[in-house]
Amino acid sequence: MTTNLIPLLLAISATAALPRAYEDTVIRKNQGPIAGSSSVLIVGGREARPGEFPWQVSLQYISGGVLKHNCGGVIIDETHIQRIDALRFVTHPGFNIFLSNDIAVITLSTPLVFNDRVKPLRLPAADVNPVGQLCVVSGWGNANPGGGDPPIYPDQLHAVNLTIISEEECQERLTGSYLDETMVCAHDSAGGKAHSSGDSGGPLVCSDANGPYLLGIVSWGKFPSGQAKFASVYSRVSQNLDFINTNLSDE
Repeated sequence: MTTNLIPLLLAISATAALPRAYEDTVIRKNQGPIAGSSSVLIVGGREARPGEFPWQVSLQYISGGVLKHNCGGVIIDETHIQRIDALRFVTHPGFNIFLSNDIAVITLSTPLVFNDRVKPLRLPAADVNPVGQLCVVSGWGNANPGGGDPPIYPDQLHAVNLTIISEEECQERLTGSYLDETMVCAHDSAGGKAHSSGDSGGPLVCSDANGPYLLGIVSWGKFPSGQAKFASVYSRVSQNLDFINTNLSDE
């Protein structure tokens, strides 16, 4: 039973974890093995070290008696529960078809004690804008270059380093796509590294003098993943602090 418990108030992508009609859904302990998934994840990354990303979780569903990865999530506070149908799930009221404000918060019921493998991630300052900084994205899933077929699903959590780019550069790399101030972009200039659709909800983590913080949440990107000319897009957490803090206090 303990393998299905995770302490958190969870920030995720709104599109990634909308309720699904599977037999059951669970929040599973971070950095555990994941069964095969229909989604694709980190491309061109490396295996994470044990305990390297203690704020990362996998939201999973049960289909045919098998646990399958649905999307990632980020611990930002301490509560716990076993099954998603008992959770409070709040999508940002400004979420729309253009994926603005692509963030949701899941609240679990009873606090647990954090440890070295289960910790919250610090929220960003409201004015943070680390353009040019190398940051890290983590998740589970398809390691096939480009996120294509046949899918290769690793058991281990994977991570990839990407550079934060300006809004202007992001617009150039994603010409014709809708972008706004609730989004932040990252890029691998050499190509071959990116997140992809099944990684939605996972963290884009940067660091400052006070340590790591949550800059963004995986939202969307172009397929095949990892093309050098395109950028990856994340929900900008600093634009959603009021929404998050309201749901932290509205218990």
